[in-house]
Amino acid sequence: MFYEKALRVAERTLVDGATLAELKQASKDLRALTPDSVLADLVDAKIKSIENQQRGPRS
Repeated sequence: MFYEKALRVAERTLVDGATLAELKQASKDLRALTPDSVLADLVDAKIKSIENQQRGPRS
């Protein structure tokens, strides 16, 4: 239970206010430390979300 709570806190802290470049670097750093990092997966999901928003709605 503690791990899940810590993971949620880390996700909010890591991604709030971060630029896309900072998120990409964070993901790269996390993968270098732990290739199967769940936190890096969360960062990658946030990156994908931001990139989809930047593209706008598909017509």
